[in-house]
Amino acid sequence: MKIQYSPDFSTMSKKAADLVHLEIAKKPDLLFCAASGGSPSGLYELMAQKHLSNPEFFDRLNVIKLDEWVGLPEGSEFTSEYDIQNKLLQKINLPADRCISFNSLAKNPKMECDRVEAELIEKGPIDICILGIGQNGHIALNEPADKLNVSCHVASLSEKTLASGMIQSVGIPLSKGMTMGIGNILASKMIILFITGKGKKEAFNSLLKKEIDPLLPASMLWLHPNVRVLVDESSIE
Repeated sequence: MKIQYSPDFSTMSKKAADLVHLEIAKKPDLLFCAASGGSPSGLYELMAQKHLSNPEFFDRLNVIKLDEWVGLPEGSEFTSEYDIQNKLLQKINLPADRCISFNSLAKNPKMECDRVEAELIEKGPIDICILGIGQNGHIALNEPADKLNVSCHVASLSEKTLASGMIQSVGIPLSKGMTMGIGNILASKMIILFITGKGKKEAFNSLLKKEIDPLLPASMLWLHPNVRVLVDESSIE
């Protein structure tokens, strides 16, 4: 695990963009796992700028979505799909046939997870996996637990996750999500973990202990040989 500190969000995002653009230049058709939320938003903005200056740069890129909420109504702007589409996919003109997504409206979330797992087996492994960290140390929607799931699965959201401002702003009760499993994430060739946003200092300090603990899912990343942890120091002061 390589930890890189930046004084602010903008500098951190620039480091991430440099890493991502370098890998895409080497392998234009790589599989990029996109996370929703605020942590990677600066990276996505820089990827959109790259597309404007070099419209062919992402012409062969493939994207898979990290996770999705279960139970949001049709057309909800709170879905991970909406977030990633608006921040990244539409900005780089990525066609639907090069993107694998969890369907937030799936009637059977378990079968939907099985479908995404099968597509990942066929088209994977992931080349670059983008992650944020939850206040309780979760990655994707893999919450602290005695046992962690290896593959794509339906996850029950923890009380701490449900109490977050983003979840509460949805306006309807949520309890579950569809997510990549720890095994899917660890099979990635490169992982970029952002440490930024309110309330992340405690989880980051726990990660620095270098102890593998399923009650801190992010600690599983110590088992991976190519993890870049990009830290926005202004958010953990």
